[in-house]
Amino acid sequence: MKSLIVSLSLAERALAAAFAVSAALLIGAHLFERVGGLVPCILCLDQREAHWTALGVAAAGLIASRVFKSRIGATATLGAAALVYAVSTGLAFYHTGVEWKFWPGPAICAGGGPVDVGSIVEALDQKTDAPACDDVQWRFLGLSMAGYNLVISAGLFALVSIVALFETRDVKKLRAANARTA
Repeated sequence: MKSLIVSLSLAERALAAAFAVSAALLIGAHLFERVGGLVPCILCLDQREAHWTALGVAAAGLIASRVFKSRIGATATLGAAALVYAVSTGLAFYHTGVEWKFWPGPAICAGGGPVDVGSIVEALDQKTDAPACDDVQWRFLGLSMAGYNLVISAGLFALVSIVALFETRDVKKLRAANARTA
């Protein structure tokens, strides 16, 4: 296992870490739901979508790097992953603010009756069977799941952004060196 990790480039390591952490967050969220009995709110489900997207982006980057030997492809997917984690961080920040009652959540987050899908505009103003987004079902060390997602997503954003910048700089240097020798 150690030799596999050592054989990976910096970009591949960052993509593998992003993949592993997003997968772990999704597994944890589903375990809290299925085993722990916690019902996710609408904003919780939105945050999961960001991590599903991050899994796909990280997998694409690893494939681009390993199968197609594309360093530029891996670097580009690091940039895409940074955008996904920026969105994930924003969603988690918004949800955490709703939980702490710094601002109201969307009307659909109020909990209550089923949504009438006959009219999208009306559906957005109606309540759902999901719990209210400001109803925190679990906290550890003062942070809710949305709070942990905020911290972890921000960390992943920083990781993939920094590695993307380093990789972009190295690719530019390599291109300049190749242009001088051609």
